[in-house]
Parts: sequence; C-alpha cells; structure tokens
Amino acid sequence: MSTEQNPPLSSSPLVPPLDQEEYILTISSGNTHLHWATHHGVMDDFNPKIFWRTPHIHEDDITGENLVAVLSRLIPDDTHDYIFGKDEEASVEAALRQSKMRAVPTLSVYVVSTNRTQAYRLEKLLETIPSRFHVMQGDEFFSKKEGRYADMGTDRLATLAGAAHMHGHPALVFDGGTATTYSATDCAGNILGGGIGPGLHSKLESMAQTADALPNISRKEVEDRVRAACAEGGKPLPTFATSTEEAMLGDVFQELALKGRNVIGHWLQKAYNSSRPHKAGCKLNTEKKVLCTGGDGEILQLLLQPHSGGLIEAVAEEDLEYEVEVSKHLIHYGIAAVLCKQAKLQQKKDEFVKKGHEEHLGKRVAKVFDVETDEGDNIYRGTVVEVFEVDGKKEYRIKYDDGDVEDVYVETLFDMYELYAAHGDKRAKNGKTKEPGKRGRPSKADLDNIPAKKSNAPKKSEKKEKKTKKEKPSKSTKEKKVSNNDEGAAPAVKKAKTIDPITAMINSSEPKSFVRLRVAKDFDGVTYFGTVMEYDDSEEPAFWHIQYDDGDEEDYSKKDLIQALKLYKAVGKDDPCAKS
Repeated sequence: MSTEQNPPLSSSPLVPPLDQEEYILTISSGNTHLHWATHHGVMDDFNPKIFWRTPHIHEDDITGENLVAVLSRLIPDDTHDYIFGKDEEASVEAALRQSKMRAVPTLSVYVVSTNRTQAYRLEKLLETIPSRFHVMQGDEFFSKKEGRYADMGTDRLATLAGAAHMHGHPALVFDGGTATTYSATDCAGNILGGGIGPGLHSKLESMAQTADALPNISRKEVEDRVRAACAEGGKPLPTFATSTEEAMLGDVFQELALKGRNVIGHWLQKAYNSSRPHKAGCKLNTEKKVLCTGGDGEILQLLLQPHSGGLIEAVAEEDLEYEVEVSKHLIHYGIAAVLCKQAKLQQKKDEFVKKGHEEHLGKRVAKVFDVETDEGDNIYRGTVVEVFEVDGKKEYRIKYDDGDVEDVYVETLFDMYELYAAHGDKRAKNGKTKEPGKRGRPSKADLDNIPAKKSNAPKKSEKKEKKTKKEKPSKSTKEKKVSNNDEGAAPAVKKAKTIDPITAMINSSEPKSFVRLRVAKDFDGVTYFGTVMEYDDSEEPAFWHIQYDDGDEEDYSKKDLIQALKLYKAVGKDDPCAKS
C-alpha cells in the first residue's frame, strides 16, 4: 500500500525566464508517459530543441537516497551536461558547481500535468538541483473572457495554444489518447469549445471487456494493420468486413473519420465566417491547418485526410478545403507561446516603468474591485491626477469617477493601464461612450477636489487607508474600496440581502430571454414605456438595448433592467401597447 502523500503544489504566478536563460525545460504528463522538451531562450522565442519520452516516475524513485541519479536517468546527454557538467557524475555538488558557471544559475522548468502525483514527483526530483519549478494553470493559456470554462483540461488548453502559436487562429486540434478530444478557437482567438469521447484503444478494449466473443486487439496489431493498409498497393479496411478483427477496427475507424470530418466542417463554417474581428497581433490560419496530436495522432491524421488516407474504404464526400498535419509536441509549443507572451508583457512593463513620471498625469485607468458598479460590473475607471514620492518611491494618485481616491505604485499602475486598454470607458445610456472629462491633463476641478497629502507622509507600514467614501444618497451604498498599498487587507464584500422575485428571475434566466419584454421608466415624474429589443454581450459589460414608444433609445445594465421590470409590474396596466 502506498504511503505517499502529495502536498499542495505551488500556485505562484508564472514568471517567464530571464533574458540570459538560453536553456529551458518543459514537461507534459500524459496518462502513460512523461513527454519532455528543452527550449531555446527568449531571443529564439523559446522554440523547442529536443524532445523525448520516458515512463512515469514511480513512488520508489523519490523515496530513495539518490534522487539526482533518478533525474539523470530520465534526461538525455545534452540536458545532463547542462545540469551536471560534461562527463560529470550526477550529484548535488556537481549541479551546484555547474549552476555557478551559468549567467542564470537556476533552470526554469514548466509543467503541464493533469496527473497530480506525477507533478509532485517531478517537483521532488527537480528540487535536488538549482531550479525554478512551475505547474502551468489553465488561465495562463486562455482567460475566461477568451472562452475557457472552469473545468477545461490544461492539456487541451496547451495544445490549442500550441496550434495557434504554430499556424495562427482559428485553430482546431484533435488529440488521440486514452480519450479522443477536439478543441477549437475562432478567428478572434476565443475558444469555441470542443468534444471528448473514448480513445481508439479505449473503444477496442471496452468491446473486448463487455463481450466475451470479441477479441482484445493489441496496439501492435492496430499499428500493423494501419501500415498494411497504407503501404503501396495495400488494402483499406473494408466497410463490409469478413473477419471479427477487421469488423471492429473498420467500425471504430469509420466512426472517428466521420465524426472528425463533421467537426471540421462545422469549424470551417463557424470559425471562418465569424463576425468577430481577427485578433490583433496574432497569426491568421489562412491555410486552414487542422492539427492532430497524441499517441494516435498519426492515425487520426490519416482518417481526416480526403478519402481517409486510404485507411478505410471511402465514398464520394463533401469537398472541404483544409490541411491536416501531425504534431506530437503541441503542449510544448503551447508553453512556448505563453512564455513568449509573458516575456513581451514584461518588456512592455519595463519600458512603462522607464517613462517619465509626469507622462502618466491625466491618463485613464481601470481596476477591478469586489463591489459592483452601478453598471453591473466590477470595473471602476479613474484618472491619474497626481504623482508624489513617499520614502523615495514614486506613487500615483488615482481619482475614480465615483469620487474615491487611491494611491498606487507603478507596477499596479501598469496593470490598471492594461485593464483600461481592454475595457475602455463605460457605455452611456444612449449607447455612446461616457466621457468623464477631457483626456490628457486633469481639470482644475479635479485638482481642487483632491485630498491634500501631508508633507510628513507616513511610512508604508503606517499608512492609513487613503481611499475615501463619498456618500451618494441616490445610489445604493457600497463598501469602501481597499487601497492597493494596504498589505493583508481583505477585499470589500457586499452585505447579504434578500433577493426579490424579479432579481432572482434575471439572475437565473438566459439574458436573451428578456428580448421583446415590455419595460417602464420614470423620467422627471413621467412614465415612459418601451420594449427590450436585443441583448448585446459582444463587449464588457453586456447590456440590453431598449427602444421607447416615443422613439428614444437607451442601454440597460442588469440593475437598470431589474428596476424597469419592477416599475412595469406596478404600472403595466397603464401601458397603451399592452394586449387586451
């Protein structure tokens, strides 16, 4: 019985390799093997150099005394020489000596694993040498905004990122392993979704286990039959087989081929005819490359080619224009894509920090808090109104559009710039962008309303919370936002309150289901009736578009819609357009 216990793995933020690192290690843990690769450094976009595969690490491998010997056994000569030195025996001392000869002593290691035990064992082995170990998380490949759903496997996300890195968006990946999966993106780089089903060998094994009369066809027998079918003058698997083995193989192959081609047809139609614009700065998959990966990647590639690559009997089929290729190492290319993105972001941040401090005055920024805005999202916009120095470090004063004030350091300011660049300003009720003031330098009114800063500014550890709360009777009171410079402070949380039936209905219903409903709104004591015309979630925050009976139009947030439906419930009997 195993006594091994797996403690929580580190979940620290991803840190890309330094510019001086020219040798990076990536590992993917599949269900049966570990897949390894070494990569070039940032100057070569972290492109992979060498690939190899090893069996899983056993518990006995990490409970022995000589862990470095186990690590050395798993890596090729080139990697051994980099870690321990050329012609050196694997030892902790040799690894330390060799690390001191490198510009960056630690070896950066990035892991994609859906197998927690293997990730833990890898971490234990690599702790014996100077290294920096990071298990990749799903949101490092795709964000929720880009379509990543909560339980989407990191391996699937990595293969999609790898396909896009190699050929661009839209991307479509078929992964043939214990399960056969497919995943896709559109031209804007957003995840369309995918599918999961039993793998080729899982299907064959399942038939043998559930039906005594059916044989268990081995992997070697499958590979031999595939080679025989694809050899010059070879015979494809017949549709009407005359042996049990060929009947089983032919059926499974036809199922994979027909399903795969159906998926490709839907992808070509949906991804390439999307109204969403192509993602700026990303490669476009103009050749319509479809990627196959995994242990059965070569078989899938044959089955997805026109006439199934001669593997099975084929009839006339729909003329779809696409290309299929195999890449066994998409996960490693996916990690390289993330590292490239992070390295470019770090370079952008470094250039940002070097900017003159006065250049930031008057610039618009945004930040997420745990308190909802009146527009129904959690993004608060503001303006940089002052730069000052505390304890030798520059701070930037942000005045939010709701009147609150916060002081932040340049690192936080950069993140606030990036968020504002992604979301911009709030949408006004008339559909136009709200302009809180002229862009550029803050107005005199803004400056006059800034709380005066004390000349004897306290040290960071002694600072009181700087953000002020502006009471607004006309709005529902929200908790005070927490200053960025307060260490250990918990984010503000709204108090629980009773949810009325209309609010509950909106929270639990499909947003588009409210289209065509009637609403009412009070303008200076006069009630106007209107209709919900459409729901638009093409950008954040989403909104419902309302057309009033007098021809005016307005966009509603969730909060606006709740209020309008409540009012209509109270006064709907007076609606002149209500059905009798």
